[in-house]
Amino acid sequence: MAGSRFSVQVEGLNQLKRTLRQLKDKDLSKAVRQANKDAAEVVRPDAQRGVPQRTRTPKDNKKYRPGKLARSVKVVASANSAAIKAGTASRAPYAGAIHFGYPKRGIKPNRFLYRAMARNSAEVSQTYEREISAVLRKKLEN
Repeated sequence: MAGSRFSVQVEGLNQLKRTLRQLKDKDLSKAVRQANKDAAEVVRPDAQRGVPQRTRTPKDNKKYRPGKLARSVKVVASANSAAIKAGTASRAPYAGAIHFGYPKRGIKPNRFLYRAMARNSAEVSQTYEREISAVLRKKLEN
């Protein structure tokens, strides 16, 4: 999705990323990526529940299936970050219009992703801290 992003800043993360690059340890990078993904997964169910729901009416096209936007909410993670995205170009191209609004079409913004992140930010921080600590502890024991 284009536009601004809601983010959580972690002290020392830049130094950790720099160290990961210097170590060139693929297993450690995979473990950090998984920790990022686990922290972001905390928000996904709430974001899916926050998607505006609409039921099918008799006038709708037969191909119309409600719930495509909710099913398109997913977590994308790397060793550097994690993001929660909604919509795809082929299946739910209207995700940006729903989330950020489209005044010309009379669509008001429904910032379901931002609200989900705001509600779960404390839990995301705790999960991230727990997962990263476990990864580093495991690496230091080896």
